Amino acid sequence: MSGIALAADTGLRASVNYVDPGKIGPEGLIFNFDQAWSGIPIDTRSVDVADAAMLEIPARLDVQGFQTMRIGCPDLGNLPLEEIERHWVPAVKGQLQELTGADAVACWGFSMRFSESKADAPRSDVSNPARRVHADFSPAEFGEEIRHRLTREAIERIADGRKLKRWFGLNAWQTYSAPPYDTPLAVCDIPTMTLDDLVIGTGSAPSNPGLKLDLSLFSYSPAHRWYYYSQMAPDEVLVFQGIDSAERGNWRIVPHTAIDNPLCPAGSAPRCSVEMRTMALYFA
Repeated sequence: MSGIALAADTGLRASVNYVDPGKIGPEGLIFNFDQAWSGIPIDTRSVDVADAAMLEIPARLDVQGFQTMRIGCPDLGNLPLEEIERHWVPAVKGQLQELTGADAVACWGFSMRFSESKADAPRSDVSNPARRVHADFSPAEFGEEIRHRLTREAIERIADGRKLKRWFGLNAWQTYSAPPYDTPLAVCDIPTMTLDDLVIGTGSAPSNPGLKLDLSLFSYSPAHRWYYYSQMAPDEVLVFQGIDSAERGNWRIVPHTAIDNPLCPAGSAPRCSVEMRTMALYFA
């Protein structure tokens, strides 16, 4: 257990979709990065999800593996969709470098997600909330060496020939719709998961069949402790760890998933969120 204390008995009960390792064939786990993540055998569990916004001591990146940070960015909800990336990405990048003390921060994979109830949202393979317990960084792609093409390209643009001595992947995620959130993001407390829970799957996108990516999926453990944020400030970003090259015993991978919020009143504004993958870089 992580020892996190809540200010009150707060939280909700939600269904989360783990992978069922007993239904994976001898060829391994192959799936599609479509809106349903088809091909992943599901083990749906009902879990308690505590409200991290009510923690007496805020969660920390170096302890629980997640925390929030203020980035001083304009309220994204007041910006045209086409303007959000231009304002948000540099603000997150700068604050992450300050938070981690990294020599540089590489960013890629900016995307926007919308609750299924938002009828007028632009849709793509990755526009719906991701409803499988997963992590975007896998030891196969980011552990002993960085194999992921987009990450290598992002690092090359800023490394200037310097050699890496350490790297760790981070997800940055922010809602820009007002609370309450109908489909918030839930994150798992790192001290409650082990590598025995990790299942590697290989996914490809219908829009790009030639692209194949190893992804970290997870099997159920009753030890897992889940958290979400019931409310966040307009410039508040949730940051959580994806992998740390200096922690090869457990890689410090944070499982996460979208959940349905049963406490959200009917008629609330659908969730709108932005996210990207980042890599904190430390050079020799």
